[in-house]
Amino acid sequence: MYTIINEETYIKVTFNGGVSFSAILEAFLRIAALPGYEHKNRIWIFRQNDEASLPLSTISSVIPIIGELDKPGKKKNKVAIVLQNGNHSAITGLFSDEEKTGSRSIDLFENLDSAVQWVAA
Repeated sequence: MYTIINEETYIKVTFNGGVSFSAILEAFLRIAALPGYEHKNRIWIFRQNDEASLPLSTISSVIPIIGELDKPGKKKNKVAIVLQNGNHSAITGLFSDEEKTGSRSIDLFENLDSAVQWVAA
C-alpha cells in the first residue's frame, strides 16, 4: 500500500508494509502523470519493519525501468529515499552508476525531515 502527495516543490510517495516490483512501478507511473512532475524533486519513503519487506532484488529490478521512463534533457531532479530497515549501504551501491549518468541526484535518509531539507536545498 502506498500514498502519493503532490507538494508544491516535491512529490512524496510513502510505502507502508511490504513492497513489490509492481507497486513501485505503478507508483512511478502515477507520479510521472502528475502535473509538473518533470520539475519536482521526489521523496520515496519505505516504512518497513524488516529487510524482507523491501528486497534488494525488487529495487534493482525497478531502477533500469525508471531510468528508461525518465524524459531525456529534463532538469536534474533530486530523489530522496527514506529507509527504515537498515539497507542503506546495499541500496547506495545500486544507485551509484545511475547517479553518475542519470538525470537525478539520489541520496538516502533515515528520516523524512532530513530528506525534505535536502530536496529543498
